[in-house]
Amino acid sequence: MFLILIVTGCSSDSTDDSMPEVDNTPDEITLSSFEIEFEDISQTSAKIMWTKVTASNNNAVSYSLFLDDKLQAENLSELEYNVEELDINTTYAVKVVATADDAKDSINTSEFHTLGTPPSAFPITYELIACDVVRIEWQTPTVEDGSDYYYKIFINGEYHETYGSKTTETTSFTMVVTEGEEHTIKVIAISYSGAETEEEITFFREPCPLPTDFEVSISDITATSATISWTPSTSADGNTVLYLLTINGVDYPTENHFRYGTTKYITDLERNTDYEVVVTARAQNTYKTKESTASFTTTNDYPVHPDITISEAKLITPDSQYFPGQLNITFSEELANFEINKWVAVDYEIGNYSTYTSSVSSSVLSEENYNSLAADKTGYILIEVDGVVYQLNYEVTLETN
Repeated sequence: MFLILIVTGCSSDSTDDSMPEVDNTPDEITLSSFEIEFEDISQTSAKIMWTKVTASNNNAVSYSLFLDDKLQAENLSELEYNVEELDINTTYAVKVVATADDAKDSINTSEFHTLGTPPSAFPITYELIACDVVRIEWQTPTVEDGSDYYYKIFINGEYHETYGSKTTETTSFTMVVTEGEEHTIKVIAISYSGAETEEEITFFREPCPLPTDFEVSISDITATSATISWTPSTSADGNTVLYLLTINGVDYPTENHFRYGTTKYITDLERNTDYEVVVTARAQNTYKTKESTASFTTTNDYPVHPDITISEAKLITPDSQYFPGQLNITFSEELANFEINKWVAVDYEIGNYSTYTSSVSSSVLSEENYNSLAADKTGYILIEVDGVVYQLNYEVTLETN
């Protein structure tokens, strides 16, 4: 019986050795990571903030704050801390240490820079360049701590432009404005130390007065010339008004040539041609304009010469003894004083003719042309004197010799 118990006991010990062992070592307590942020940075103070740290076993977490490795505060429960009495325009290293019982500390670092001295005041002024153009100006500011700076410019609340550090000597710019509206210009001078100074100006742009209405008239119309006249236009602010004359879309005498005066004699026009005249009145200082138009058609005739005339026009009948069927024209002056450009009988151009001291004689007209002239009895000769073409009309008489 004793032996049986011994054997049984040994067998039982073997079974206990196969059971797994239980690890009674406690779990490691960890702290979460966090971020550091800054607000309300000034020349001598700043608010340091950090996100909440949690312990894996939910134990309470406290915080210590170091500034340039010097302890500023410990056992903090809040997630922010204000540091004061800082040096101006200085970079500070920040370290926040999160602590909990039986846990390894969670640490994060960052840095911030206190503001330097802001740029000095620089009041803004404006100057009118034209009705819709204004120059914005200001005095160049200074920065006491010597920091460089740049400008940000806003027009009517909208960002316009940034002048970089190499252009801070720029203290003006021009802008197009809408007449009859209020405009606000804001310029911010921003130091690279973070400090800034803002200046602003608001002004109302009065509309510039337009030149007054005026009327255009056309007179002395010929085949190649006309006189264009217009009533004077004025500007309410007393500015001088100049005029641009445009004929069939082309500025006269040259492109964009504004001139004084309210009349112009135009030459070198085409015969029997429609013309549209536009006169633009422009105030000299404001460049405001007003237009007026007129139309005319040149005649089918050239101007009449003031002195040279046709004194006699004879159509010799075919049954005559001398020059039968020919047309003879006598002038009031010798042909040496002018040049004949064209000779027309009714609607037929006479190309072959003989010239004498003060007269011309056609070759024998065809029966058709003779009968047409004998019935109508009219024609004209174009002469040129000093580069100007004139038309001399005539009416024939029939003569038999």
